[in-house]
Amino acid sequence: MNNHSYYPNYYAVEDIFVTQEKVECKVNTKLLKMGFLDAGSESEDLQAGRTVTLPLWYIKELKINNPYFSVCVPDIYKNVHKAVCEAESTHIELGKLHTYFYEYGRYLTPYDRNHIVGKIVFETMRHRVRHLLDISKNIIEHGKPEHRLDNIESKLYEEGVKTNNLYTNWLQMKFNNLTVSTMVQEHSMKRKRQHMSDFDDDSFEQDHKRQTL
Repeated sequence: MNNHSYYPNYYAVEDIFVTQEKVECKVNTKLLKMGFLDAGSESEDLQAGRTVTLPLWYIKELKINNPYFSVCVPDIYKNVHKAVCEAESTHIELGKLHTYFYEYGRYLTPYDRNHIVGKIVFETMRHRVRHLLDISKNIIEHGKPEHRLDNIESKLYEEGVKTNNLYTNWLQMKFNNLTVSTMVQEHSMKRKRQHMSDFDDDSFEQDHKRQTL
């Protein structure tokens, strides 16, 4: 997995966790022999208007405008949207609501016919990123906010703390020792070897002259 990527790749553990999430979907048309998808159904067919829960990995395989299921927006996004509108998004314990809040929303966005999940995800990050920057600079005062951040925010927070520490050390002239680059070292070693070779040739020539005399 590329740690600098915004979202994990197909083989990442994070991606597997997210796609295992169950999503409520409304059935749009009668589906023959699919009644087993609804635990409360007594018919072998799945009737239109019923609500079933399907794993995200299955929904991903459906066409975005498929005629069979409509994806329902999870309540967590509705609750967060309310907090964003009330300018209280920085107080949300996003990690408790959903460990992969942004990734989950990113997968749901193409199937959201009302086009609200994408807006909620964007507005939530936009409101929280400044606060994320502030707490990464004041780690001693705030401490690590374990439950307030989702997976992506936690990674951004850790990178922010690391970058801020490096910048502080640079300002205080810590670990600021100049080192010779690899290219210069190789060039120096090459010249040294050449010098030693020339010295050996001169020594051999002088010895040869002494023996001749």
